[in-house]
Amino acid sequence: MMTPPTPSPELDSILRRELLPGERLLWSARPAPHKLRAPFAIWFFAVPWTAFALFWEAMALLPWLASTHTPLGIQWSFGIIFPLFGLPFIGIGLTMLWMPFKARRRAAQTIFGLTDRRIVRVTAGTKRESASVLFGQMGPIDVTADADGYGSLRIQTGSHRDSDGDLVTERFDVMGVPDVARLEGLLLERKAEG
Repeated sequence: MMTPPTPSPELDSILRRELLPGERLLWSARPAPHKLRAPFAIWFFAVPWTAFALFWEAMALLPWLASTHTPLGIQWSFGIIFPLFGLPFIGIGLTMLWMPFKARRRAAQTIFGLTDRRIVRVTAGTKRESASVLFGQMGPIDVTADADGYGSLRIQTGSHRDSDGDLVTERFDVMGVPDVARLEGLLLERKAEG
């Protein structure tokens, strides 16, 4: 079994500053960035997208780089318009390739806490972001756990209809934390008391 990432003193301090007067912290944990495999699934789309965008750009620059004499009209029309057209697609591809690393970095800056009143998520990146759900707002809880105890917990917090009339379920996600079964037990215990 892998050693769970210990909350850094800085993240732990930030989490404790989020507590309300009289609120007690029962559990806290950082998500393990290496447990976030799902973000890398985007590469199945991002790699071919970026490869095609780079191929497009190379072909679009060919009138400028070709050793043959390309007519000046084609060089200045297609030779400028097509390369400029390809640049946003390269940018989108590179952004998609970067997204999994961004998600892992964000996970390393996140800490979850369970108090006697609510569950809290705090992310301390360039700006501090926090979200919490009171026990009274919690609906069904879905848990997935690996053999090593790491897992994810999804709490249904409500639902609403979108502009098309489709039902949208709102959830609070606790992803990639160690000993997720203990967290589930503490949550169910607290919900039963409330």
